Amino acid sequence: MPVNLNRISYNNGSVFSFAVPKCTISQGYLMHGLSSSQESNRSLLGRRQFLVASGASLAALMCGTFSVAQSQQSVKVGFVLPVEGPLADESRSLLAGFRLYLEEKKSGPFQVQIIEKNSGPDDGATLPGLAQLLAIEDLRFIVATPSTKGSEQIIHGLGSANRVLFVTNPSVRLVSGEMCIPTGFRVCTNTYQTGYPLGPWAIKNVGQTVFLCGEDSPEMNGSIDFFANGFERSGGTFVDRIMVDEDATDFTQIIDAVKTSKADAIFAGFSGKKASGFLKAFFKAVPSPKQVILGPDCLSSYPGTLELIKGTNCSLITASPLVDPQEFAARIKRALSIDVPDAARAAEGYDIARVVLEAAQKVQGEITKHEALVKAVSDVALEGGPRGKLSFDKNHEPVLEMSVHKWTVSGQSYARQTLENLGAVKTPDLGCGRIGFPRKPDAEIKDEDPVWEEKE
Repeated sequence: MPVNLNRISYNNGSVFSFAVPKCTISQGYLMHGLSSSQESNRSLLGRRQFLVASGASLAALMCGTFSVAQSQQSVKVGFVLPVEGPLADESRSLLAGFRLYLEEKKSGPFQVQIIEKNSGPDDGATLPGLAQLLAIEDLRFIVATPSTKGSEQIIHGLGSANRVLFVTNPSVRLVSGEMCIPTGFRVCTNTYQTGYPLGPWAIKNVGQTVFLCGEDSPEMNGSIDFFANGFERSGGTFVDRIMVDEDATDFTQIIDAVKTSKADAIFAGFSGKKASGFLKAFFKAVPSPKQVILGPDCLSSYPGTLELIKGTNCSLITASPLVDPQEFAARIKRALSIDVPDAARAAEGYDIARVVLEAAQKVQGEITKHEALVKAVSDVALEGGPRGKLSFDKNHEPVLEMSVHKWTVSGQSYARQTLENLGAVKTPDLGCGRIGFPRKPDAEIKDEDPVWEEKE
């Protein structure tokens, strides 16, 4: 399908349209795409296999060149994000956070151009969008879609292209390291950080047994696995584990099982509307279960999920790097007149903008010097943002200051309390392909160990 028109939106709000030469696009590349999210828990297409399958299509998509006037101090950042579908709110929030930083630093030495491509609600347009960004020679930063499938497509499709990639999915594998893309950086909290630190904390503060449940997605399976890892290593046991389909709306099986269990706590791996549906069902059950509810940060996302569970009386405990989500969301509202549905994603976008501009400053605007640019991103150490300190480890995973927070919902209001500061949480060097689900992709990694036996 030929593409005729694209839009570049600049940080000053203007829009520039330009024509794209029509290309003949092979129609076969989607046939070689990755499996569904459930299957991606178990297997991952090898990079060489993927590039062989999709290379012709990518080459066809990039047959034209773009001519965009720019100053010497211009920095282009490409986003491949869905504008509709279940991840649209997260994407809008991420972009709002990115734009907030540009607005606050608009007097800086660099003009940042935001180039947006719609990945589609089911990632059907992810590869065409990526190809169009790669055709822009002086575009050196790409922000990937939050979905697992789309992230994997972008990672494989990027291949050896000299671009810095910001991964916004917490579970996708092959971010960096041996046999992984060497220019990928994860800026969001990964599934280790959203799950593991709560395990030792729960043993000390909640109890010895836990009930595991959640939606059967790579992200939630990853967080639950890592929580169970930390909880078991600290001396605890889990009494049961029930996962529901991603489109499930009935949580009766889980709630009935929780009522009959003797667990001290529940680790609930849900997000978005699924999180609000589970929490409403849990706290409106008669009799109401008595367990403490723990979960990844997305279980109590501000303000989206919390707004949806108003009217209940509940409390949730999660680990998060967010310093003050209410204040940060209010800041975006004041500056951009935008009500963000997900403060965590907005904070991530804010930090991506900070990383981009700091790296550009380090290479003195010469962003085409690829190795120097990658090193500049690797060496970034930020402080004072909406998530506090941020740096990257040798595997390009984020190092973030995590804290345990308790959200209490009472009627139409809610409040947040910090229970404990955990300090910087660094992901163990598990090897390429290990973040996410405990099984390594056979096509990428030959030596496989259980996730419980993490490497030193």
